[in-house]
Formats: sequence, structure tokens, C-alpha cells
Amino acid sequence: MNNTSRLGSLVTALALVFFLAGCGKRSAPESASAPSAIAPSSGEVGAAALPIADRSLIVTMDVSMTVERVDDVTARIRSAVEHAGGFVSDSQSSGTSDEQAAYLELRVPADKARSLRTALGELGEVTSATEKVEDVTEQRADIEARLVSARTQERRLLEIMAGKTTSIHELVEAEKELARVRENVERLEAQERVMKSRIQLATVRVRLSTRSVPAWQTPGPSIARAGKAGLRAAAAIAVSGGMAAAATGPTLLPIFALVAGVAIAVRRRRMKELASLAG
Repeated sequence: MNNTSRLGSLVTALALVFFLAGCGKRSAPESASAPSAIAPSSGEVGAAALPIADRSLIVTMDVSMTVERVDDVTARIRSAVEHAGGFVSDSQSSGTSDEQAAYLELRVPADKARSLRTALGELGEVTSATEKVEDVTEQRADIEARLVSARTQERRLLEIMAGKTTSIHELVEAEKELARVRENVERLEAQERVMKSRIQLATVRVRLSTRSVPAWQTPGPSIARAGKAGLRAAAAIAVSGGMAAAATGPTLLPIFALVAGVAIAVRRRRMKELASLAG
């Protein structure tokens, strides 16, 4: 009978925890939107009433450029990003010294993204540029509210487990529920960190390529490049021919030997026939 009453007490306590957590979840968005209560006279308060400065925005930019020297511009972009307090999260390059291409993914503070975009325009010719701003105010408020609720559940469960009247069965059940709640807290904390990082740091993706110059404007270098290309093509043909000979030689050599043997035998026979006719 005593165990039954204790189990009933645990069920009641857990129900109280979930009730309080639900109240915390409902009250969190209300408290988050409290600063905007002085805005519209209609009394309608929500995420739409927040000023731009108080909203959570994720900024993403894409910039394509043509430059004289990709390596030099890449180094200058890295320097500008570090000066702005950001970093290069991804970097790729390809091509030869004459025709290069590079891709850079930059993470910079959101309030300095546009100034960096202006600085990029001074390093080369911008061929295309796009900017996307995603409003995640409601998503961020939802994560924060759910995190408050989960932490409240965790705190209540710890208080229940600290009670001296808790039986072993009740303690085991409470520990299982606490493990589940803590897992939820850790997951929400990770989502909150990722969300804050994306809001605080804008993403700028830059694509660089070498500016093409008409051949008639640079006759000397153009002829030199054509000569190099011709030499490379001739060398490639010679190497390919040698590789073909090396690959087919072992197969064709016995055939050539057989044909040569037959030809020699036929020639000797004809010479004998001619000699007998002459005699």
C-alpha cells in the first residue's frame, strides 16, 4: 500500500512538472515579444511588430568576379576578411597560370558584410551578385522557448530525485525521464548555437576567374602561348604513339615474323624456279 501511494505521488509530481513546463513554454514567447508592446495601437503584438534592428536575420551573398591574377586577389580577400573579424571557411582553386579559377566561402560579421561586398568590387570586375536575407526571428524564439521549457523540466526532476521519500522504483523512473530531458536540452542548445552563428556571421561566396583578353591586344604572349600549346600537343602525340607501339608490339611482332618468313620462303622458291628455267 505504501509503494502504491509513493508511485501515485511520483505520477502527480511528474504531471506537475509537465504542467509547469507547458506554462513556461507558453509564457516564453510572450515575454520575448514584450519589448514590442508599445508599437501598434491595435494591441497586436508579435514577430511582425519587431523593428529591423531587433529581428534575427541570416544574410547570404554570392559574388562572381573576373580579375587579372587570381592568386593575388585571393590573398587580398583573405586579408580583408581577417581585418573584418571573419574567416575563410572553404577555399578551392583550379586551372593553370594563364587561366585560373577559385572559389572562396567567407564568414564575416553580419554588420560588415556589405562593406566587404563593396571592397570586393574594387579588386576586379563583378559579373554577377546576389544577396539573400532570411528572417528567422520566429524560429529563434521557438527554440529559446522550447529550451526554457526543457530546462524547467530538468530542474523539477532534479528536485524530485533529491527528495528523501523517493523509493528505488520511483528513482529509476525519474532517472530515465531525466536522461530523456537532458538529451532534449543538449539538442536544443546545439540548434541555438548554430542559429546564433548563422545570424551573427554572414556567408559570402566568391567565385574568381581570370579576365580573358583578346589575342590581338597581346600578340607576343598570344603567339608564345600558341607555340607552347603546339609543343605540348606534339609531345602528347609522340608519347601516345610510343605508348601504342609498346602496347601492340608484343602482339604484332610474331605476326610480322610469320609474314616475313613466308615472304622469304616464297622468294627463294621463285629464285629456284628461275634458276631451273635458265639452266
